[in-house]
Amino acid sequence: MISDDDSGPVPAAAPAGASRFRQRRIAIRRAAGIRRLRWFSVVGIAVAAVLVFLLLLTSPILSIRNVEVEGNVYADPTMLGEVISDLKGEPILTADLHGAETRLEAIPWVREASLSTHLPSRVLIQIVERRPIAFYRAVDGFNRVIDRDGRVLDVIQGDPVDYFPIRGTGPNLSAGDTVGQPFLGAAQLINALPADLLARLIAMAVSADGDVSMSLTDEVEVLFGRPNDFQTKLVGVVNEIKKQGSNKYAIIDVSSGEPSVR
Repeated sequence: MISDDDSGPVPAAAPAGASRFRQRRIAIRRAAGIRRLRWFSVVGIAVAAVLVFLLLLTSPILSIRNVEVEGNVYADPTMLGEVISDLKGEPILTADLHGAETRLEAIPWVREASLSTHLPSRVLIQIVERRPIAFYRAVDGFNRVIDRDGRVLDVIQGDPVDYFPIRGTGPNLSAGDTVGQPFLGAAQLINALPADLLARLIAMAVSADGDVSMSLTDEVEVLFGRPNDFQTKLVGVVNEIKKQGSNKYAIIDVSSGEPSVR
């Protein structure tokens, strides 16, 4: 008879600490695998997003096809058309709008230009044009139309009737150039005149010595002298006119800063 003791040795049970150690190692490996999977997922999503973005940049869906312009009346249509032509076909998300604005503001009549994009394919150009205020006859016999900043907006042959003349011969400048003193001072003075004096203004004038004067209705001449300190001089003119009332006078001289009447 064979006893149960002859069946062989019974394996010893694994210690409880070793089992927990193995489970911990398995958990650590599983967590590391999950982290790697997440990292690869994030990288994959980022790569896919970049590829989609690059595809959109080159896609005609997001290229500029329609350019609208607001506010232009006198701006050179040829120069404006060149900017529009260069914008069309460009990716709307990366088009050089700042460069286009700079080019537009180089057009003589344009004071300010702003561009805005409207997905998927439209760009809006908004233009604020300069306001002509006067003109002068240059050495070459042609008139230069200028704004309050002295910027030459146009070169024309005849005398315009909508702007004040500045009498005296000025420099030959091209559209887009800026005239210096004393013509600049005369333009700035016109811009600063109060409404009641502007309504009486006939013409400004500059002398060969660089002095500025203006002709008003009722055969009144105002002598400003050098084109400086216009604000103080203009206040003196206004106060002197009020002071004189209905008295007859032909000349108001504020060239020295202190008004005198004769």
